[in-house]
Amino acid sequence: MFLDLPIKSLTVLVVEDESFLLEYVRLVLSRYGFNVLTAQAGDEGWAIFRKNRDSIRLVLTDIVMPGSFDGFELCERIAQVSGDIPTIFMTGALAEDDPRAEELTRQNRLLRKPFYPDQLLEIVRDNANISASSAS
Repeated sequence: MFLDLPIKSLTVLVVEDESFLLEYVRLVLSRYGFNVLTAQAGDEGWAIFRKNRDSIRLVLTDIVMPGSFDGFELCERIAQVSGDIPTIFMTGALAEDDPRAEELTRQNRLLRKPFYPDQLLEIVRDNANISASSAS
């Protein structure tokens, strides 16, 4: 079970334009020991990533957001400078039959809105490669 996993301040960048959902994700992840950095737009997320790229171990981003770029472009930029950072996409807008949605679902990197805390924690655990080596 997720609660049994030892986490040593793993830093997650969460990018979501809906304030309520951003706070919900921050609270859930913080409660389980994650250090959470937040942004409400792709360009803001990019700025936070550049400033903290040595500590960020996972990016969780909405796909459709205001600002100069969306979640896909944010993750493309991150991959160009730090290709080993896992990314998870949250969406309520991407159609089930969209090829990108199909690929992300196959890779277990798509979290459909709305979601429960256990769904969030499971996908984060799976993508952050949390193991005993993360122990305090």
